[in-house]
Amino acid sequence: MILVLADWRFRVDVEETRFRTERNASDHCECAYCKNYYEAVDAAYPGLRPFLAEFGVHIAGPSELMPFEPTLVLACYRVQGRILEWGRAGLVVDGVQIVPEPEEDGTFLLWVGEMELPWLQTEPAEDVVSPANLPEFLERMERVWTLRHGVEVVFS
Repeated sequence: MILVLADWRFRVDVEETRFRTERNASDHCECAYCKNYYEAVDAAYPGLRPFLAEFGVHIAGPSELMPFEPTLVLACYRVQGRILEWGRAGLVVDGVQIVPEPEEDGTFLLWVGEMELPWLQTEPAEDVVSPANLPEFLERMERVWTLRHGVEVVFS
């Protein structure tokens, strides 16, 4: 299917993307950061689910979630297909920037965020132990933040 959004054109295999992201959704991380994302994202950004559904993306099936802070999250979704025409217009839904990134394997990524979410978990965010606290994950988040903002940051 050809999907046209603003001045962007994508070729998308909606059914394959739906299949893969639904599989991700059924096997996602159960850490408090991720649970908070799954519970809070729809209410905080109601337009995001229908936008992602146009690509076949299940909102609870990201390839990766990056909590820069407990309530500041970047989500990455893998879409089966390719970017046919790069737009000049920014893709923005509910004030959230969507950045497409091509991959070499017949897919592209949709980087969604950063999103500020309310903390809905019973455990205080500062007490949460998560895979996101591992040094290698923090290093990756630092690199992504630097690439997106052009400013180096250290997450600890």
